[in-house]
Amino acid sequence: MMAVFSKGIIGVMVGMEITFFMVIPLMLLSGAKKPTNLSEAEGVLVYFVFQLLGSMFMFLSVILMAFSSVGSLWVWLMFVMGVSSKLGIFPFHAWVATVTGLSSWLGVFFVLVLMKFAPYWMLSGLGLPSMVVMVLIVLSALTTMLGAIAACNQSTLRGLLGYSSLSQSGFMMSLSLVSVYYYVWYFFLYSVIMFLLAASCLQKSSSLAVMMSLASLSGVPPLMGMYMKFGALYCLSSVSMSLCVFLMVWSLFGFFYYFNGLVAVYYSNPNPDKTEWSAMMVNIFFGPVMLMGLMPFM
Repeated sequence: MMAVFSKGIIGVMVGMEITFFMVIPLMLLSGAKKPTNLSEAEGVLVYFVFQLLGSMFMFLSVILMAFSSVGSLWVWLMFVMGVSSKLGIFPFHAWVATVTGLSSWLGVFFVLVLMKFAPYWMLSGLGLPSMVVMVLIVLSALTTMLGAIAACNQSTLRGLLGYSSLSQSGFMMSLSLVSVYYYVWYFFLYSVIMFLLAASCLQKSSSLAVMMSLASLSGVPPLMGMYMKFGALYCLSSVSMSLCVFLMVWSLFGFFYYFNGLVAVYYSNPNPDKTEWSAMMVNIFFGPVMLMGLMPFM
């Protein structure tokens, strides 16, 4: 909350670090009673190193920008490196799939959802130079492409979701730098989908809910993810049609690896429970409701 409501960049960064140090023990405790607790600790260690590296670069660049104007190009380069390391953007994208593959489902939700909001929120209010904005959008678009390609070779659902989050980076980064309203709207729908997916995986019997969540992330109509990506493309179409086409192509390409996940989930439990239909109803009807809430900004 401090990262969201703070009026200065230092307050936002301090809030991010407080949240980070609160999440680390929760990730360790979520796997403490499982036989895979050592792999959970390894994932937390990798996450800690890259987050610490990103925070160091970001704090140092902000301090240099505040007290010195010498070497501003290198300072902005340091800032971009810190943001890339913290959010898992190219060229620091490899740790995301490693951490999610070793974490519990609670840790996956923390890494892919909870810890991503504040950095993007900070970027939306900084008023960055146009060159820095362009570099961040290009790096995030490359991350989208690399995530879509690498996900095709994944055999685990956690690893698939890690690369899937990379494929969402192009949308989130571009929206946060173009329109904070569209970004918050997109991130909220993404959080709902990921929450339904993580909760369904924790129950270990909700095959239909998992399948609907994966299909929703790929943007299959009439699920929630279709409205999520439609709103994002509508916003970005006023900025760059080439960026929209690029993101759309790799989003369609992503349906291939989501389909593999759908098939694996179905054959693991082909007879879903009746209670799982409620998750499907949420996935179908929540999207249009949220799209109507976005219409005043269109």
